[in-house]
Amino acid sequence: MKKIGKLSLVLLAGLALTGCSQNSKQNTAPKKNATTKTVKNNKKPTRMGHLSAQDLTPQKTVAVVVAYAGNRYSGSWNKALLDGKQNGLEVDLKNQSDYSYMNEGSGVAYMVSENAGYTLKQVNSKNIYYLFLNGKKLESVTMKEMVAYLNKRDSDKLVTNLAKNAKVNDERSDSNNVSSNSTGKKSNLPGDDGLLNVPTELQGTWYTYPAADNKLETIKISQNKIDNGYSSLELHKINAKFANDHLYSDMSKSYRNATKNWGMAQMIGKKIYNINYLNVRTWMQGAGDGIYYGAHTESGQSVIVIGEGAELWTNSVAWKTPQLAQQYKHKKFRDLFYRDDQ
Repeated sequence: MKKIGKLSLVLLAGLALTGCSQNSKQNTAPKKNATTKTVKNNKKPTRMGHLSAQDLTPQKTVAVVVAYAGNRYSGSWNKALLDGKQNGLEVDLKNQSDYSYMNEGSGVAYMVSENAGYTLKQVNSKNIYYLFLNGKKLESVTMKEMVAYLNKRDSDKLVTNLAKNAKVNDERSDSNNVSSNSTGKKSNLPGDDGLLNVPTELQGTWYTYPAADNKLETIKISQNKIDNGYSSLELHKINAKFANDHLYSDMSKSYRNATKNWGMAQMIGKKIYNINYLNVRTWMQGAGDGIYYGAHTESGQSVIVIGEGAELWTNSVAWKTPQLAQQYKHKKFRDLFYRDDQ
């Protein structure tokens, strides 16, 4: 009886352990009717760069601008970015005044190609960058905004590589050192062959009484400009092929705005009636002959002969002083060519 009792206790203990084990398995096993949901997170973690808008070197500043504009815009900006990756970034510092469409900035044009560039100006303690493409302003943006845009795209490595091989060339010129007979700087506008530098003998302030007019007219001529009291024109040469292939009326509004104060100018190149004339017309002017200005001498005085029309008739003679203009008012000189009905 005692042996049987001990055996019974062992068997009962074994059954108890087996029951516990089965209950444990049943509790941990999934129920047949339960549904298991798997939540998938398809959202990729946002990569963030670590560029800072503070204390950038000139090379890194240029790299940020090109990386930003090259990613946002196509054409020359994108090409400048691709070229910078392969061959190294190169930026030319030029006089902002060489680009008539760049109306905002502090005097320096940063050109990454012939058609793409930017200017910079501090406004309310913030540096504002003005981006241009093909003679048109794209946008104004701060360095902080450009850096934020690039950081969202994890562009640290791109900017670092661009800056590492960046070259900044200072090609700004002092207009006082430009030869009076040379062609001035070109803008990036189509058709522009550069500023025309007026010969020194034509430069100065001149006074005249136009034909059949008793009102004294003052004409001011500088190296690249002419002001006759009615209009002030910056004198540019025009590309002959461009002039033949395009009409002013077909040009964009931004182009017309950029060239509204331009004069289409050229030295005739051969003497007419023994005078070497400068011809000035409005930019891309089709019909009309414009006005001619020729350095000459009359009565022992340096003068400018003002001509007009298809036959280049003399309209009037401009003098160095109002007194001389009054003294020779409407006088016709034998060596000049006048229209018969004048």
